[in-house]
Amino acid sequence: MKPQKPLVIMFIGMPGSGKTYFATRLADSLPAVTLNSDALRLAMFGSHQRIEELRVSDKRRLYDDVFGAMEYAARQTLKAGMSVVYDAQMVRRSDRRGIEQLAVECEALPVLVWIRTSKETAYERGISRDDRADSHRYDEALMRKLVDLFDKRTELPGADENLIKISGEVPFDEQLHTFEMAIGRLRR
Repeated sequence: MKPQKPLVIMFIGMPGSGKTYFATRLADSLPAVTLNSDALRLAMFGSHQRIEELRVSDKRRLYDDVFGAMEYAARQTLKAGMSVVYDAQMVRRSDRRGIEQLAVECEALPVLVWIRTSKETAYERGISRDDRADSHRYDEALMRKLVDLFDKRTELPGADENLIKISGEVPFDEQLHTFEMAIGRLRR
């Protein structure tokens, strides 16, 4: 029997939808290596204060450096035969195409997981969650602004993407079941 291709799992979903919640638990279940853009950005630049300074003075660097490092780590992980959970907001189709190309080059299956939740749930999570390396707590005004930006900037998935829609409002075991059923269909 031919071994299964590793997966490259990308995410879209408004802030507070549960992307990181699902991504970290999914990586443990597969197993897979998690690459979280927020945690990597904090590790690379040292503090949230420094990140905010760069957001004003050199915004491009925040993204180019972090996503360059993530791409390198993803490539090495896939070459070793391991799946990658790419825990970053992938709202632009061009960014998703780049990761899809990486997956093809590494003989992996690219998958886009859309974590869907209500705006009210997202707002509540964003203002009440713990501030950690892999997620941020925001005041209500900023959280509403971030959700609005997600709505405006997100390029909806196309029919050519391996899309899995998962509710961000159900327990992880239900999310995992939905994911496993969809992966089974995609692997056929």
